[in-house]
Amino acid sequence: MVDFVQKHPAVWPVLGCLIFLAMIGGLTGSLDPTVLFTAARLATFAALLGLAQMIVVTSGDGAIDLSQVYVLTLCAYASTTLMDVNPILGFVVAVLIGGLAGLVNGLVNIYLRIPAMVTTLATGYLYFTVILIGSSHMKVLPHPEFVNLITGGVGPISTQTIVVIGVALLLALVLYRTPYGKQLHAVGQNRNAAYLAGIPTNRVVIVAFVVGGLLSGLAGVIAAAVMGGAFQDMGMSYFLPSVAATFVGGTAASGGRSSVLGVAFGALMMTLMSSFLNTAESMFDLVSGIKQLIMGAFLVSILFVSVAGVKRRRSQAGSATTPAVMASNEGL
Repeated sequence: MVDFVQKHPAVWPVLGCLIFLAMIGGLTGSLDPTVLFTAARLATFAALLGLAQMIVVTSGDGAIDLSQVYVLTLCAYASTTLMDVNPILGFVVAVLIGGLAGLVNGLVNIYLRIPAMVTTLATGYLYFTVILIGSSHMKVLPHPEFVNLITGGVGPISTQTIVVIGVALLLALVLYRTPYGKQLHAVGQNRNAAYLAGIPTNRVVIVAFVVGGLLSGLAGVIAAAVMGGAFQDMGMSYFLPSVAATFVGGTAASGGRSSVLGVAFGALMMTLMSSFLNTAESMFDLVSGIKQLIMGAFLVSILFVSVAGVKRRRSQAGSATTPAVMASNEGL
């Protein structure tokens, strides 16, 4: 059972989703299946940003992207402005702007040798400055036809959920069935060893940032349509749930390990947790801000468990290789 859980970290967020569904049912007095479909729709942005964060974190070396919310907002403004000219062109260019932002992050991180956290914090403020300067000259209302498409669905499943499923399937194919995916995980585990093995580590890491930027841009385009337009702080409320979804889904904080399914269900679990806390706040008149406190404490706990698990696996690997090294030395 322990081996199964280690190989399939998505077990934990799936279990968490079931628990929070039961808790919501306990508060409301009924188990309404529409709660699950609604939560899946609301989890769209946490899922897309979580998947984007997962790729960057998997590249290792303590990488994390703090510019996501600003890239999301910038691409939201770009989509509402450019779609007024041509909806398809506006969609494509807005998403590509997110990829360009990711490219800038990757180039600064790799070639200027600035840690990813500092790099993305600085570039994030740069992107926000562009938003502050240019927002007064941009359109803020989304294209009506695109809004109808994004806010529609097939039966109880929303278009937003279908987009997340499609993105998750594509990422799973790339990460676990292509040479790039194997290279990314190798680089995340040990960049020096990967470089000595002939893997183009710089290119692999930069591509990870670009893909993360593309997904953040896609989240921004969809957010502008769903929220009825672009505004300056539209991505802030999704950053904490997306980071929590990244790590609760089984992504190793030290890099080299990812789970697309785990991150997707992690975003759903965080959304169900938020729904449960909102319901509890209204029913029991809890102190304002308790939700953010609980979610923040939950994220810290996840990071603690993730780092502890990495240290335990490394110590086990080291103890397992020591006898083999001693035996080889005796043979010599």
